[in-house]
Amino acid sequence: MVCAFNAGADAVYLGGSKFGARAYADNFDRDQVLDAVSYAHLHGKKIYLTVNTLVKEREFGELYEFMLPYAEKKLDGVIVQDLGVMRFIRDEFPGIELHASTQQTVTGIYGAKLLKELGCCRVVPARELSLSEMKAIREKADIEVEAFIHGAMCYCYSGACLFSSMVGTRSGNRGRCAQPCRLPYTSDLSRDKGEQYPLSLKDMCTIDMIPELIEAGIDSFKIEGRMKKPEYAAGVTSLYRKYIDRYYAEPNKKHEVSKDDMEILKSLYLRTGISSGYYHKHNGKEMVTVVSPAYNGTKDEVLKKVREDYLGRELKIKCDIYCKLKLGEKAEIIMNVDNNGDFVSKTVYGNEVQAASKRPMDEESVRKQLERLGNTPFEADSIEISIDDNNTGNGIFIPVSELNELRRKLCEDMEAELLNVGSSDSHGENTSKHSSTGSVAGKEGSVAAEKDNRSVHKDTDVHVLVNTKDQLEALKDFLLVVRKGDNAENKAHAVTRLYLDSELLLNDKYSFATKELLDNPAFSHTEIIAALPYVTREESFDGTSDIKALSDMPGSSVSGVLVRNLEQLGYLKEKDYKGKIILDYGVYVWNAESSKLLSEIKGAAGSSFVSEISVPYELTIHETLEAVKSIAKEVGIPISYNIYGHVPMMISAGCIKKTLDKCSGKLNTYNREVLAITDRMGNRMPVTTNCRNCYNIIWNTNPTALYNKMDALYEKHVFDHFRIDLTVEDKDMAKKVLKAGICKEDKEFRDSFLQGIKSTNGHYKREVE
Repeated sequence: MVCAFNAGADAVYLGGSKFGARAYADNFDRDQVLDAVSYAHLHGKKIYLTVNTLVKEREFGELYEFMLPYAEKKLDGVIVQDLGVMRFIRDEFPGIELHASTQQTVTGIYGAKLLKELGCCRVVPARELSLSEMKAIREKADIEVEAFIHGAMCYCYSGACLFSSMVGTRSGNRGRCAQPCRLPYTSDLSRDKGEQYPLSLKDMCTIDMIPELIEAGIDSFKIEGRMKKPEYAAGVTSLYRKYIDRYYAEPNKKHEVSKDDMEILKSLYLRTGISSGYYHKHNGKEMVTVVSPAYNGTKDEVLKKVREDYLGRELKIKCDIYCKLKLGEKAEIIMNVDNNGDFVSKTVYGNEVQAASKRPMDEESVRKQLERLGNTPFEADSIEISIDDNNTGNGIFIPVSELNELRRKLCEDMEAELLNVGSSDSHGENTSKHSSTGSVAGKEGSVAAEKDNRSVHKDTDVHVLVNTKDQLEALKDFLLVVRKGDNAENKAHAVTRLYLDSELLLNDKYSFATKELLDNPAFSHTEIIAALPYVTREESFDGTSDIKALSDMPGSSVSGVLVRNLEQLGYLKEKDYKGKIILDYGVYVWNAESSKLLSEIKGAAGSSFVSEISVPYELTIHETLEAVKSIAKEVGIPISYNIYGHVPMMISAGCIKKTLDKCSGKLNTYNREVLAITDRMGNRMPVTTNCRNCYNIIWNTNPTALYNKMDALYEKHVFDHFRIDLTVEDKDMAKKVLKAGICKEDKEFRDSFLQGIKSTNGHYKREVE
């Protein structure tokens, strides 16, 4: 932190002892955070605390005590992912700025607008956005934009990655990513090349784009750097500071980045090769390390120079000191500081100055004591000393210990004054809406006393999501069998809702691509919900067009949409969509506070905009029950629970097919190819392409199948709906999946099905760290 400020950083974002997205970093403890805030504010800098992990219901009670001392210290801002954390800090600590983390996967103006309405003043958009998309957010959403300009890059859209979590227990959403993207994989596309690194992106370096980024209106440039060495923080910061300052000094002049400076950047812990990120390209092989994700070698002379320039010293505040020692009057010492144009002065007084009985105190002796400011934030620019013995000729005397005490008191008073200047204006009068004693317990008590809004379910119905036409055909055939005859399958729960991938609903001309199939009597009693894309952006193809087409289509049998990101939710709200809004698991609801924030989103008529929510994949059944019961008391919104499906572990703008082979050339049109990558353990992971919206999905090798838990789940009577997701299954497998999951009376078939496939229980009992 200190060397980053020495090198020219205006703000530092750092992690505390909890709730930060770098759990394995050498994070700050409470006192260090408090000291960091004081240090930053004394030097006109800012501290942003990363409170950017998803928080379980049982952990929420720790948040108030964690945040309180930082709020009282006038912490500048927090970076948040969890919607519940966002609401809690907004309401409890209104003086702290809320910044939406890149983990919230903000991909456009509608998501940014929504977050602004909910209390954020700044967003850190997805790193995958182009510069034009960033600029549009800044201009049209009218919210501050903070953009990454240098450092490591994730292959997956941040916040949408479950890879590390599903293959182990280390969740990226909890700050414990094991970085499986940096491991080698084989693929049919790589042919005879053996292991490669198709998911490992080169580090970002945009120093030659500084003028362009500034002119795009970006408010804050972010250098990724936690868990890196101090030399990295200082060296990288200093060079970006240099070229930022050059631009502002001469904005009309072209400032070429020198070869020497670029070599310094490349030698400061960058992975093999560098790229300028996504600012001017959607993806590309040149952005991926492919051969090796190792770091470049670091030159000793570069490290030595950085250490000499920026490490081992702290910033000091220049001050002027005036000392008046007049016989018979109180000793007086004044300190003057220019605080960013504001003149601040403090004075301390001591005892009456005495006549010297032996050796008088001379100016040099006084100066020697006053300039001893080493352990303080100050550095004397000038020291003026006036000694007056009233012309007695005997000189004056003041104890050295008294001079030292006056100097210490003067520094303390000035430090307190500088930290207090403007604090009430910039941070609000109150640090919290509640006292530190009893407030949280009181709130919990009142919640416990509320009546449970959830009705008891005698039976939970089943919903099915399909991604391909073959899967839709399989569902049609299955339902036709279920609904005729007098066999055991007649007793199956009806599929009351069909989630249909929006690409199956819409062809390239925005008319029903599967209307003839949906007109079949098999679906006569089945509600149709459009499952929107995992990512929505406005590029050469406007991702919001699908949503508009679905809502405007005449005679549409679609009664609602499955919303998968904040961009879609913001768009639908702005357009006052009248259908059902069901939030998929990726709009994370880990706690009741998140559901309360979502319930604040109102339609034009003032009613709650969100109709239903889905349980996230990373919660155990016990954590789920804790959250669901609390949500029922707070909000009472219907909840869906997934009982089968390959988990989408990565949603990426990068394209494995394009990296290892070539682009399909079918951009902006319906095209779904199924590829695969294989890890070192022989696990083959399906990869599907979405060419219409240009993203890849990497699916878990084995599906999560909770069919053997269903009897217990039905008995709990807490879920409104169970959901089966068909993702990469062919038609025959889809039929088996449906029969095993829906015909719960046919236990023999269900057990046989589970024994015949490789499946996982996911995080049903396996808690993420």
